[in-house]
Amino acid sequence: MSAPALSIFDILGPVMIGPSSSHTAGAARIGLMGRRILGGEPEAIELGFYGSLAKTYKGHMTDTAVVAGLLGMDVDDADLPHALETAGARRVSVDIRTQISSDKNPNTVEMRVRSGRESRQIVGISVGGGEIVMTAIDDHAVHLDGKREALLLFADRDSNLQGEIVRVAGGARVSCDLVAGAVEDLVIIGPEAPLPDDAVARLEALPGVRAARRLPRLYAYATRDPDPLFGSVSEMLAYCRANQTSVPGAVMAYEAKRSGLDGPATRRMLERIWRVMEDAIRRGLHGENRLVAGLMDGKDASRLLAAIQAGRVLSGPVLPLAVARALASMEVNAAMGCVVAAPTAGSCGVLPGVVSVLAEQRRSSLSEVTDALLVGAIYGVLIARVAPVSGALGGCQSEIGVASAMAAAACAQLGGGTPEHTAQAMALALKSVLGMACDPVAGPVEVPCIKRNAIGVANALAAADMALAGIQSVVPPDEVILALRNVQTLLPVELRDTTLGGLGSTPTAQQLTERWMARCRAAVPPRV
Repeated sequence: MSAPALSIFDILGPVMIGPSSSHTAGAARIGLMGRRILGGEPEAIELGFYGSLAKTYKGHMTDTAVVAGLLGMDVDDADLPHALETAGARRVSVDIRTQISSDKNPNTVEMRVRSGRESRQIVGISVGGGEIVMTAIDDHAVHLDGKREALLLFADRDSNLQGEIVRVAGGARVSCDLVAGAVEDLVIIGPEAPLPDDAVARLEALPGVRAARRLPRLYAYATRDPDPLFGSVSEMLAYCRANQTSVPGAVMAYEAKRSGLDGPATRRMLERIWRVMEDAIRRGLHGENRLVAGLMDGKDASRLLAAIQAGRVLSGPVLPLAVARALASMEVNAAMGCVVAAPTAGSCGVLPGVVSVLAEQRRSSLSEVTDALLVGAIYGVLIARVAPVSGALGGCQSEIGVASAMAAAACAQLGGGTPEHTAQAMALALKSVLGMACDPVAGPVEVPCIKRNAIGVANALAAADMALAGIQSVVPPDEVILALRNVQTLLPVELRDTTLGGLGSTPTAQQLTERWMARCRAAVPPRV
């Protein structure tokens, strides 16, 4: 059985408050799911972080984001950066424990939340790019990814609720999964159509039911059909040939099958994403970017723009301007501004940096820009089916590397390339960054993350130029993606977002870490 189809908006998205899609946006979504499972705002929160996240959670604002979700904030809420202060004002206690040596998934978030007499132990994992899966509620193993509505029933042991659930559903088709527990059973109801508004109250009133919880979808787009229209680069190219269509045409057909979105709806969503990308570039170049940890002053993008305007750059008009715009997006991200994960927040500058400059140079229409975004997004989807897009799981090759490959394909599309050109651009870019470490200094998404986006830009432009010239990767595109997964597996944990290797292990990094940790210790989480 093939893996479920990802949406292109799983890759170009979410629109979020930075700095990390895995550890900020994903964490906020885990918190929001926790709030819904609990049934309201908690009075007390205990959080547990493991492995690399235990080292980087402060720099990635993970504790802030989980608490924000538990307080009811979504990933793009402007108040998210102030969630800990908000918790304190609402007299919600927050405690944090960490365990660096652990065999748990390094993106695991454990929450013990209490409201009145109800207390729940809830576990979620951020799987990259803002995607999550909830894996445990108390002693019940679950798999809840927020992509479909679900209803949870906490019930007495051995309660026979199947017939009553069908009756309450009012004719709507539902699936019911029973997860037995030591103290109570959990019934997970998956409706195929919206249930009546009073369904939760009616289910909660059933004999033996202790609590009922509605879990709405986390996403604006549903999963209509989890079976992908195509699942590899070679299959997509074959689809284009068989249907005499472009890659953008194939992608819109893919998304229509997967999410039920027609072409105009897909383009409207991409246009909104493009506006957020352009706004982040503008704010980054001309605003005051106060980075979370202050390891830099947040003015490198404007410095490079000034050098371009003064004629002090060596590499022509396109590359340095694309780099300046990529830096601008990343400085906004590192200052907890609003950006688009592409495919992650730590790589959010690469795609908009190159596409915006090339679109201006070539006087591309908005439709041509959205075509380029469609192309970049589908290659991100095809890569993510095989290899995770998370630095903690696979190094920076999973973030900057994948972003660069997406951007190369988008550039080839803007340059008038064929479907084969876009595939070769992706492969040439991706194979050039295999082995790229994720080695943050002190933990925040600042050093080397911001400037590493510049390398992704340069690599994308070089790969697109080569592909459009007819240069091909000797190793086929799908095999390059397999090679990425192989290198991710072989990459030592010290080079996967732990601060323990590479640049994170240098003497300067140790000094900056001490300075940053002193600031963190001064910012004690609020307590009642």
